[in-house]
Amino acid sequence: MKRKMARESVDWLILCCIIVPLSIGAYQRNSLWNDDVELWKDCTRKSPWKERTHHNLGYAFFQLGQWDDAEREFEETLQLNPNYALAMYNLGLVFYRKGLMDRAIHYYEQAIASDSTFPDSLYNLGIAYYQKGLYMEAIDAYQKFLRAKPDYENAHISLGLAYSGLKQQDKAIQSFEEERRIHPENVYPDIYLGDVYAQMKVYPKALLHYQKALQHPNLADTEVIRKAISSIEAAQKQGREEGSDGKD
Repeated sequence: MKRKMARESVDWLILCCIIVPLSIGAYQRNSLWNDDVELWKDCTRKSPWKERTHHNLGYAFFQLGQWDDAEREFEETLQLNPNYALAMYNLGLVFYRKGLMDRAIHYYEQAIASDSTFPDSLYNLGIAYYQKGLYMEAIDAYQKFLRAKPDYENAHISLGLAYSGLKQQDKAIQSFEEERRIHPENVYPDIYLGDVYAQMKVYPKALLHYQKALQHPNLADTEVIRKAISSIEAAQKQGREEGSDGKD
């Protein structure tokens, strides 16, 4: 149960971690017109030497999930301007979507080196490290990101999960509690606090946080939490019965 719960919870977190950075990934772009791809294709035909038009065409392809086309245009952008940090960042997103973590990490690191004022690459770098099981590297990336954006939603959760991956549960709990303090409307800290306490077999605290999660209006899937609660209650019952047998 614990392994399944942790795996499903991580899946929820990864969705949060990716969706939010994608929404800010084009921080330099203008509002695109109705047919983004055709618009930027026309622009690249008229101005093939402009890196911005290739970048925006790449991002339009990215929005459609056309990873290969997006990759081609972002790489063309870097041919025209090797210092275009946003193209490096978005190439990292492309390779993450393709499941090529090493290449994603490479381009996130390039984006960081090219533009230290754009910390979003640090967050996605941490996610890529986490996916590879490189928890220390993920922690370092998240901590650097949090120094730039201490109030960023879900960042403390990501940090806590990396600590949990190293079995540093006290630090994981501190990170999840910090997320609860900064973003009391966020349901995920209670879910992950429930997970950690369940793994530690501190069942009363695990149940407390799972119950808080169930009461949260933003909880999308209650069934996973209810199953976790049922499993804990069954484990507690079994423990009481075994204790009772021992006394006889």
